[in-house]
Amino acid sequence: MEGRDKAELKYAATEIYFTGYTITVNLSSGALNACSYEAVSNSTTLWQISNPFLDATPFVTNLCSAILLIQLLFLLFHRLPRFFSELITGLLMGPMMLGANALFSEYTHPMRQTGATETLTNLGVIYYMFLVGLQMDLTTIRRISKGAWGNALFGILLPLGMGAGLFHLLPGKTHFENPLGAWFWSVALTVTSFPDLAQILSDLKLLRTEVGQMAISSAFVSDIASWSFLVVTLTISNGKTRVFILPTLAFILFCWFVLRPILSQIVDRDSSKGGNYSDLCIYSILTGVVVCGFITDACGSHSMIGAFMFGLIIPDGELGMMIMEKLEDFVPGIMLPAFFVLTGTRCNIIDMFSNINPFAVLGILVLACLAKIISGFLVAMYYGMPVREGVALGVLMNAKGVLALIILNVGRDIKAVDNQPFAIMVMTILLMTILVKPIPLWACKTTKHFRKYKLRTLQESKPNSELRILACIHTTRNLSGMLNLLELSNSTEKSPICVFAACLVGLSGRTNAMLIVHDENRNSSSQNYPPARGRSDADQIISTLENYERRNQSMSFLPLTVVSPYTSMHEDIHNLAEDKRVTFILIPFHKQSGTEGMQQENSSIRLVNQNLLTKAPCSVGIFIDRGLSLKIYNEGSHRREKLNFAMFYTGGHDDREALTYACRMAGSLNVSLKVIRFLPGKEAIEMMDMEEEVEGENQRFVDDMYLNELRFMTMCNPSVTWVDRSVNSGDEIIIAAKDLADAYDLYIVGRGQGMIKPFALGLSEWSNCEELGPLGDALSTSDFAQHASILVVQQHSVSTMKNKGMPQHQEKAGLETWKSPLSSRDLLNIVNHRKKTDEEDD
Repeated sequence: MEGRDKAELKYAATEIYFTGYTITVNLSSGALNACSYEAVSNSTTLWQISNPFLDATPFVTNLCSAILLIQLLFLLFHRLPRFFSELITGLLMGPMMLGANALFSEYTHPMRQTGATETLTNLGVIYYMFLVGLQMDLTTIRRISKGAWGNALFGILLPLGMGAGLFHLLPGKTHFENPLGAWFWSVALTVTSFPDLAQILSDLKLLRTEVGQMAISSAFVSDIASWSFLVVTLTISNGKTRVFILPTLAFILFCWFVLRPILSQIVDRDSSKGGNYSDLCIYSILTGVVVCGFITDACGSHSMIGAFMFGLIIPDGELGMMIMEKLEDFVPGIMLPAFFVLTGTRCNIIDMFSNINPFAVLGILVLACLAKIISGFLVAMYYGMPVREGVALGVLMNAKGVLALIILNVGRDIKAVDNQPFAIMVMTILLMTILVKPIPLWACKTTKHFRKYKLRTLQESKPNSELRILACIHTTRNLSGMLNLLELSNSTEKSPICVFAACLVGLSGRTNAMLIVHDENRNSSSQNYPPARGRSDADQIISTLENYERRNQSMSFLPLTVVSPYTSMHEDIHNLAEDKRVTFILIPFHKQSGTEGMQQENSSIRLVNQNLLTKAPCSVGIFIDRGLSLKIYNEGSHRREKLNFAMFYTGGHDDREALTYACRMAGSLNVSLKVIRFLPGKEAIEMMDMEEEVEGENQRFVDDMYLNELRFMTMCNPSVTWVDRSVNSGDEIIIAAKDLADAYDLYIVGRGQGMIKPFALGLSEWSNCEELGPLGDALSTSDFAQHASILVVQQHSVSTMKNKGMPQHQEKAGLETWKSPLSSRDLLNIVNHRKKTDEEDD
């Protein structure tokens, strides 16, 4: 075996001693030839001279050990990126740890099995880089912001200079005689792994933050630049002249301008036939990956460059998703572990401290880590970002992955990087990987508490201000009803509505959680896409939303696609609502209505709704659609007939929030609203003890004050009528609602937090879905309301109040006693404080 470094001679000789190798050293050229000998027997008996187990299983044992160790370490260090577990596995199986044991080395990676390990490693790298190219979309470069461009360029130039300077601090004449080693070091420092960073931002829920958007865009540019540097370096170093880059450049141009249009035509032709791609088509493309790798290798560069380019020209669509589904588990899970083992066997920690002070090595490690952090921090300060977010941005740009290790291994293969720089850079990458998650999580969580976010409820919003609504859509069945409910929300010039329409797609397989923002040209700001099973529905929903926006100019729409596991989808919705300063979140009910009432139930959607009601940053509305859209469009093209809405008001903060939204809808020319307030009768009052009676009186006073205010605002609107009814229990409320059967198209109710005890006790017998509240649940399961849609509203931040019956504006006023009915002086204080707050907001 030729090409072993002289520094490895001692370790290689030890391997040869145990495995039966003969070494021949050519002193004039420095070449090392290692030849193995093996006893061969022609006997056909069961017993052989050699051990067949030792000859046949080391390769499989090596691979299985690496796979199992990676999974075990990932379970132990699941809070760190998976790349950390993979890199640690390689180091543990290297010469310093398990590889130092002769018995383990003999049965896992003897030198005679090196060829098989390197073959699998090369194939794994080729197909991994094909997947990286498959996930990238070069058209997104046009939409990258100036800040991301500045961060990417500064994050390339500073690490390039830092890497070259640190490389020349290492001892040895070869570092100055071979500047190519400094170049490989520098390029490895400039890399920011786009796939790994996307996964990290998704895990930290930072993908839609300002820091996350700048980091992911900069990583995309950084990866493309690193690839360009690597292509030029490999071609020139192999050809010894700049002319040898022409064949590789010609192949890249051929792929982009000739092969890419041909593939696009083939994909478009098959898509028009239903998009059913045969296995022959899939496996032909997988074979083409190896062919392209062979061509670029023959051109004088590296086989992975051809595979990456081939993945880059595969058209976006169902074909790309099918290929990813076939490779995304096999390549990272089975083929790449061999690459990490090979990297670990080449990394000897003792080599780090050869002929150099240990503190100097520590200083080099720290400075190498600081290069990207400093560049990201300075760019963040230039654009006025908070200090903590600047630190987080710099640390996120240090996200390394397989590409950085590939660059180091390629440099070592061509003898540009020897053992000491190789080991130091691997340890630097390991240190960066350890810090890339905890620091951004700490920094961004800390800055989140200082952000001002006032308009969390409809009741607190000003009448003539923009209303921001986050509408969540799971399937196409939710689409028409949700759109018509939004249209009836009365968007005006003085109080426009901005809708963030989020298409929610359940995460499947190993696809990364993501959030995709769709612009007006149907392009996506993310290089990732939903799983194949959910993409068709998502595309149809997004297309419908964009067409609706073009027809309806009264509301502004921003279509989004959220891909996330159902268990954590509420966190993505929460972060999106905070990021967009949303006041109201609309979510569909987990049961789908049919001709015979509720039919299909989705437990995953119910879990999302329950979690969101608990942790939402603003008010939430659950919409049960039972043909509201059909009623609207069947009324005629001019919509002369009004829709009849009913608001059942029982008291409490949820009902006040629901009434606020109902009155806003009543401003539409198509809506007629009837507000029915249920007051406790004599029997209900007698059922309450003294404390409950006092609390009920206080709650009634707050309700009276707020209802009088709304009555005054709607006194000139003939479409709004007010009715008071006295009832003694929740059963009487249902009876009163039953008298209104089939008279209304939409019932609007509060979720019932703060409802007085007699009402709640009577309605608890109807309890089936607690997320709807007592009254909403009773309406959803009743026979008389099975043809009417229902909207259940919950007001935000009720649990943070000192008393559930205490209104938020009184808490702001500093009135801590809420035990007895308010006096006129207390009322005056509340009114004065509310006026003062409005003046401050203005």
